[in-house]
Amino acid sequence: MTTFLVSSLYMFLFSHSSFLFVLFLTGFWFYYLFSTMMYSNQSYDYLYLMDEVSLFMIFMTVFVLFISYIYSITFKSNFKLNLVFFSMLIFCFGVFTTQNMFLLYFFYECSLLPILYIIIKWGSYPERSLSAMMLLIYTSIFTFPFIAVMFIFYSLNGSFSLSLPFMSLMSPMSLLASLVIFCTFAVKLPVYGLHFWLPMAHVEAPTFGSMILAGVLLKLGGVGLLRTISLLDLPALSSLTLGYFMVFLVYVTVVCLFQSDFKRLVAYSSVSHMMAIPLLLLSNNLMSIKSIIMLMLFHGLSSPILFMLVGVIYSMFSTRQLVLIRGLLLTSPLISLMLILAFFFTLSAPPFPSFVSEVYFLMSSMGLSSYLVYFFFLFTFLSLAYNLNWLSAMVFSSSSPSITTMMVSYSSFMPMITSFLLCVPMTLLMYLM
Repeated sequence: MTTFLVSSLYMFLFSHSSFLFVLFLTGFWFYYLFSTMMYSNQSYDYLYLMDEVSLFMIFMTVFVLFISYIYSITFKSNFKLNLVFFSMLIFCFGVFTTQNMFLLYFFYECSLLPILYIIIKWGSYPERSLSAMMLLIYTSIFTFPFIAVMFIFYSLNGSFSLSLPFMSLMSPMSLLASLVIFCTFAVKLPVYGLHFWLPMAHVEAPTFGSMILAGVLLKLGGVGLLRTISLLDLPALSSLTLGYFMVFLVYVTVVCLFQSDFKRLVAYSSVSHMMAIPLLLLSNNLMSIKSIIMLMLFHGLSSPILFMLVGVIYSMFSTRQLVLIRGLLLTSPLISLMLILAFFFTLSAPPFPSFVSEVYFLMSSMGLSSYLVYFFFLFTFLSLAYNLNWLSAMVFSSSSPSITTMMVSYSSFMPMITSFLLCVPMTLLMYLM
């Protein structure tokens, strides 16, 4: 693996081909599949961890980086794009497959660098430096205390290992340490209250940056929580934060109802989906862990597609305001079809497999509180309301008399078709869980 990465890095640094990253990603994909098949009878390789979480997260990462790279090839900075996507793949691969707490924190923090560069380099608004600074400040404030917890963990155990045989002997840490660990990874989910950097980053980032941010980076926090779940004092955390998560699970969907900017609406919908992960984490049973994996996987498929459609619609109308985007059913039936499919996928409606993760969420979290079912149904109803709001406004409303037809460019058409076609085999991964 090390030889493969070093040779690939050398190739990246001295080549300017537009599709070089696609070739590298294909080679990485087949190498990872071969390694997984070779070590299918053991979860722990000497280099990296190969379990259910890492397998599905790597599949999702390859999908998101592939479609976002195809969308970004209209930019002429081939060398910089290749380097950014390469570093993003390495850092995400490190977070998803490491079994070492120090390396987990190292790769988790390094994953900020590519997205910061994307926002500052290719962001389209003058406030992009402010949004990049907000992202850096939020993650720094809430992740620096984790260094102290990390070395306390080392002093108690003499190792940074997070392997299951080692962690099975561990007892949960104190409530303060549990809060520090939780906040370190919750800031990248993000949970409501630690989310203020996310809408700013999405609005200022280019379309392919938003696809990476929503599709991959938000999952790093969820994987970090799964890796450190044995260290968390879950009963104490549940008694302290359960009411907060239940209330803001519903409140963030109300916030989505009042959004007029389509991109900001999709960003807040990501927050509403990710608010389910802390509740599932507090449940801490087999079904809840399965539900977390499925929820992250299917959100990693649907959210980048929505952001891609936001970019395509912005290129057509030169605006993201829902009140100005009208009559897509008449002017562009193809975009309308894709918006309807994305609507059902995001809503987790059957027969889309994301429906299974919502059912698992309800069933596995019922043990936390008998009142949770009321919050869940209210959350589902409000999610239907704000999704129907943007779909009916853009697709089924009457078109402007000045707009008769819309042309979709080839550079926008190919990523959309590719992403929808690749979603079909990716959703079938649910049957491997």
